[in-house]
Amino acid sequence: MKYNSKKPSILKQIIVITGLFVFLFGGMFATIIGFDNFKNYDSPYLFVFAFGTLGLVIGIMVAKKIKPYVILNPKMLNNYSNLTIMFSVGFIGGFILLGHHFNSTISTLYKCDTFSVIDKEFHKGGFRQPELNILILNVEGENKRLLCRQNYWQTVSIGQTVNACIYKSPIGLDYTNLPDNK
Repeated sequence: MKYNSKKPSILKQIIVITGLFVFLFGGMFATIIGFDNFKNYDSPYLFVFAFGTLGLVIGIMVAKKIKPYVILNPKMLNNYSNLTIMFSVGFIGGFILLGHHFNSTISTLYKCDTFSVIDKEFHKGGFRQPELNILILNVEGENKRLLCRQNYWQTVSIGQTVNACIYKSPIGLDYTNLPDNK
Protein backbone atom coordinates (compact mmCIF):
# COMPACT_ATOMS: atom_id res chain seq x y z
CA MET A 1 0.00 0.00 0.00
CA LYS A 2 1.22 3.43 -0.84
CA TYR A 3 1.02 6.21 1.71
CA ASN A 4 -0.76 9.38 0.64
CA SER A 5 1.62 12.15 1.74
CA LYS A 6 -1.23 14.66 2.04
CA LYS A 7 -1.65 15.59 5.73
CA PRO A 8 -4.88 14.12 7.17
CA SER A 9 -7.40 16.45 8.76
CA ILE A 10 -7.45 17.03 12.51
CA LEU A 11 -10.90 15.40 12.70
CA LYS A 12 -9.61 12.22 11.04
CA GLN A 13 -6.63 12.12 13.39
CA ILE A 14 -8.88 12.48 16.44
CA ILE A 15 -11.30 9.80 15.20
CA VAL A 16 -8.55 7.29 14.36
CA ILE A 17 -6.59 7.73 17.60
CA THR A 18 -9.75 7.71 19.74
CA GLY A 19 -11.01 4.62 17.92
CA LEU A 20 -7.77 2.73 18.49
CA PHE A 21 -7.74 3.54 22.21
CA VAL A 22 -11.44 2.68 22.58
CA PHE A 23 -10.89 -0.70 20.93
CA LEU A 24 -7.79 -1.45 23.00
CA PHE A 25 -9.11 -0.44 26.41
CA GLY A 26 -12.70 -1.44 25.65
CA GLY A 27 -11.43 -4.88 24.68
CA MET A 28 -9.42 -5.20 27.89
CA PHE A 29 -12.45 -4.12 29.94
CA ALA A 30 -14.72 -6.57 28.07
CA THR A 31 -12.19 -9.36 28.66
CA ILE A 32 -12.13 -8.66 32.40
CA ILE A 33 -15.93 -8.76 32.57
CA GLY A 34 -16.00 -11.85 30.36
CA PHE A 35 -13.48 -13.71 32.56
CA ASP A 36 -15.63 -13.05 35.61
CA ASN A 37 -18.70 -14.45 33.84
CA PHE A 38 -17.42 -17.82 32.63
CA LYS A 39 -15.47 -18.93 35.69
CA ASN A 40 -17.83 -21.87 36.41
CA TYR A 41 -17.95 -23.29 32.89
CA ASP A 42 -17.19 -27.00 32.55
CA SER A 43 -14.64 -26.17 29.82
CA PRO A 44 -13.49 -22.57 30.38
CA TYR A 45 -10.29 -22.95 28.33
CA LEU A 46 -12.22 -24.26 25.32
CA PHE A 47 -14.60 -21.32 25.67
CA VAL A 48 -11.79 -18.73 25.73
CA PHE A 49 -9.93 -20.44 22.90
CA ALA A 50 -13.01 -20.65 20.65
CA PHE A 51 -14.33 -17.13 21.12
CA GLY A 52 -10.91 -15.50 21.55
CA THR A 53 -9.65 -17.05 18.31
CA LEU A 54 -12.81 -15.99 16.50
CA GLY A 55 -12.32 -12.44 17.79
CA LEU A 56 -8.65 -12.44 16.76
CA VAL A 57 -9.38 -13.64 13.22
CA ILE A 58 -12.22 -11.17 12.69
CA GLY A 59 -10.15 -8.37 14.26
CA ILE A 60 -7.27 -9.03 11.86
CA MET A 61 -9.63 -9.18 8.87
CA VAL A 62 -11.32 -5.90 9.83
CA ALA A 63 -7.94 -4.25 10.49
CA LYS A 64 -6.80 -5.19 6.98
CA LYS A 65 -10.01 -3.82 5.45
CA ILE A 66 -9.79 -0.46 7.24
CA LYS A 67 -6.04 0.00 6.74
CA PRO A 68 -6.33 2.63 3.97
CA TYR A 69 -8.67 4.71 6.12
CA VAL A 70 -6.69 4.76 9.36
CA ILE A 71 -3.11 5.36 8.18
CA LEU A 72 -2.16 8.87 9.29
CA ASN A 73 1.60 8.94 8.61
CA PRO A 74 4.44 6.78 7.24
CA LYS A 75 5.32 5.52 10.71
CA MET A 76 1.82 4.04 11.12
CA LEU A 77 2.19 2.38 7.73
CA ASN A 78 5.48 0.76 8.76
CA ASN A 79 4.16 -0.36 12.16
CA TYR A 80 0.68 -1.40 11.06
CA SER A 81 1.16 -4.93 12.43
CA ASN A 82 1.35 -3.45 15.95
CA LEU A 83 -1.83 -1.48 15.31
CA THR A 84 -3.50 -4.63 13.97
CA ILE A 85 -2.77 -6.50 17.19
CA MET A 86 -3.90 -3.52 19.28
CA PHE A 87 -7.12 -3.37 17.26
CA SER A 88 -7.62 -7.14 17.52
CA VAL A 89 -7.43 -7.04 21.33
CA GLY A 90 -10.70 -5.14 21.24
CA PHE A 91 -12.30 -7.83 19.13
CA ILE A 92 -10.94 -10.63 21.32
CA GLY A 93 -12.42 -9.06 24.46
CA GLY A 94 -15.67 -8.23 22.73
CA PHE A 95 -16.07 -11.74 21.38
CA ILE A 96 -15.36 -13.32 24.78
CA LEU A 97 -18.04 -11.13 26.35
CA LEU A 98 -20.50 -11.65 23.49
CA GLY A 99 -19.72 -15.38 23.52
CA HIS A 100 -20.75 -15.60 27.16
CA HIS A 101 -24.01 -13.76 26.47
CA PHE A 102 -24.67 -15.90 23.38
CA ASN A 103 -24.00 -19.12 25.31
CA SER A 104 -26.18 -17.94 28.22
CA THR A 105 -29.01 -17.19 25.81
CA ILE A 106 -28.95 -20.55 24.01
CA SER A 107 -28.32 -22.64 27.14
CA THR A 108 -31.25 -24.33 28.82
CA LEU A 109 -31.73 -25.01 32.49
CA TYR A 110 -31.03 -28.70 33.02
CA LYS A 111 -31.46 -28.90 36.76
CA CYS A 112 -31.79 -26.58 39.76
CA ASP A 113 -31.36 -28.45 43.02
CA THR A 114 -29.58 -28.48 46.35
CA PHE A 115 -26.19 -30.17 46.40
CA SER A 116 -23.96 -31.15 49.29
CA VAL A 117 -20.75 -29.21 49.95
CA ILE A 118 -17.95 -31.79 50.19
CA ASP A 119 -15.06 -29.40 50.74
CA LYS A 120 -14.05 -25.74 50.67
CA GLU A 121 -10.80 -24.28 49.40
CA PHE A 122 -9.29 -20.86 49.80
CA HIS A 123 -6.31 -19.69 47.77
CA LYS A 124 -4.85 -16.44 49.02
CA GLY A 125 -4.26 -13.89 46.31
CA GLY A 126 -0.94 -12.27 45.66
CA PHE A 127 0.96 -10.54 42.93
CA ARG A 128 -0.99 -11.18 39.70
CA GLN A 129 -2.97 -13.90 41.44
CA PRO A 130 -6.59 -13.33 42.43
CA GLU A 131 -8.02 -14.67 45.65
CA LEU A 132 -9.99 -17.86 44.99
CA ASN A 133 -12.93 -19.03 47.06
CA ILE A 134 -13.89 -22.53 45.90
CA LEU A 135 -16.76 -24.76 46.91
CA ILE A 136 -16.56 -28.43 45.96
CA LEU A 137 -20.04 -29.86 45.47
CA ASN A 138 -21.25 -33.40 44.93
CA VAL A 139 -23.24 -32.97 41.72
CA GLU A 140 -24.83 -36.23 40.56
CA GLY A 141 -22.01 -38.33 42.04
CA GLU A 142 -19.28 -36.13 40.58
CA ASN A 143 -17.16 -33.55 42.41
CA LYS A 144 -17.57 -30.10 40.87
CA ARG A 145 -15.39 -27.12 41.81
CA LEU A 146 -17.23 -23.81 41.74
CA LEU A 147 -15.76 -20.36 42.30
CA CYS A 148 -17.81 -18.00 44.44
CA ARG A 149 -17.61 -14.66 46.20
CA GLN A 150 -15.84 -14.45 49.55
CA ASN A 151 -18.91 -13.38 51.55
CA TYR A 152 -20.91 -16.35 50.20
CA TRP A 153 -17.99 -18.76 50.77
CA GLN A 154 -17.77 -17.67 54.41
CA THR A 155 -21.47 -18.41 55.05
CA VAL A 156 -21.28 -21.97 53.69
CA SER A 157 -19.87 -24.85 55.72
CA ILE A 158 -18.78 -28.38 54.76
CA GLY A 159 -21.72 -30.79 54.82
CA GLN A 160 -24.25 -28.03 54.18
CA THR A 161 -26.42 -28.09 51.07
CA VAL A 162 -26.43 -25.17 48.64
CA ASN A 163 -28.57 -24.28 45.65
CA ALA A 164 -26.92 -24.76 42.27
CA CYS A 165 -28.31 -24.65 38.74
CA ILE A 166 -26.81 -26.66 35.88
CA TYR A 167 -27.17 -25.25 32.37
CA LYS A 168 -26.68 -27.31 29.21
CA SER A 169 -25.56 -25.62 26.02
CA PRO A 170 -26.17 -26.96 22.49
CA ILE A 171 -22.59 -25.97 21.58
CA GLY A 172 -21.13 -27.98 24.48
CA LEU A 173 -20.22 -25.10 26.80
CA ASP A 174 -22.18 -26.25 29.87
CA TYR A 175 -21.89 -24.33 33.12
CA THR A 176 -23.10 -24.29 36.71
CA ASN A 177 -24.46 -21.27 38.53
CA LEU A 178 -24.81 -20.59 42.25
CA PRO A 179 -28.00 -18.47 42.45
CA ASP A 180 -27.34 -17.38 46.06
CA ASN A 181 -23.79 -16.19 45.24
CA LYS A 182 -24.43 -12.45 45.29
